[in-house]
Amino acid sequence: MADKTRIVVAQTVPEFGAVCDNRERTLEIVRSHPTADLVVLPELATSGYVFESADELASMAEPRDGETARAWSAVAAETGSWIVGGVPERADDRYYNSAFVVSPDGLEGVFRKVHLWNEEKRWFEPGDRLPVFETPFGRLGVQICNDLWFPEATITQARRGVDLIAVPTNWVPDPGVARENRAADWTMGVHQAVAHANANRVFVACADRAGLERGVPFEGQSVVLGPNGRPLAGPAPADGEYVLEVDCDLTRARDKSLTDRDDVLADRRPDVYDL
Repeated sequence: MADKTRIVVAQTVPEFGAVCDNRERTLEIVRSHPTADLVVLPELATSGYVFESADELASMAEPRDGETARAWSAVAAETGSWIVGGVPERADDRYYNSAFVVSPDGLEGVFRKVHLWNEEKRWFEPGDRLPVFETPFGRLGVQICNDLWFPEATITQARRGVDLIAVPTNWVPDPGVARENRAADWTMGVHQAVAHANANRVFVACADRAGLERGVPFEGQSVVLGPNGRPLAGPAPADGEYVLEVDCDLTRARDKSLTDRDDVLADRRPDVYDL
């Protein structure tokens, strides 16, 4: 495991339905950061987010051995980088809001969003696993957007030994909270990521999208957080494409102690929680 891991988080502005163009932009970003150990791309980075029919989803969804997986595998082999990025996945007659995890050796696995949000429940099936991916730079977990609102997911991943959680996301405004009234001018997703990183002593790398799609605004503010919850890069601007790049010592995530008497995992009391 390297002492320094270079993490690149790409905030993009995909065009809905322009799968080929959106995919090509992700390839350009990976190629333009050839020293990255890991590149994190947004949720549904190839398709866009605001589906209005099952036919639209079917026309853009891909299997795990489809064109995006092949293209990302090829560029990963070219640069030596790992990639985590969001794709609408087709598996037989089911559809998932997924993240492909790709290494220079090819597709390592797929994470399927566990906690679907709002209209996603019309189109996608929920995932049911929180896998851990062994990489040359450490243990990698994945969540997608709304998964970050459920602390049990991050606790589970931390207990399984992840050093870093990659979060492809499409943050939308918090219902009922105007942008000008956000706490610290941060979208709620950043606050959630800060809390999860700090509470579990893990790195968190969130790649959000930006822009307006079919009347839905997206929040931007992609960010990389250290295991104390402090931003190491970002938050990025709320609008427009933006790329963050930062070197991290992921071994810091393996020390769960706060003081000589406090440990964020060992001090948990599952015997008193109503779960």
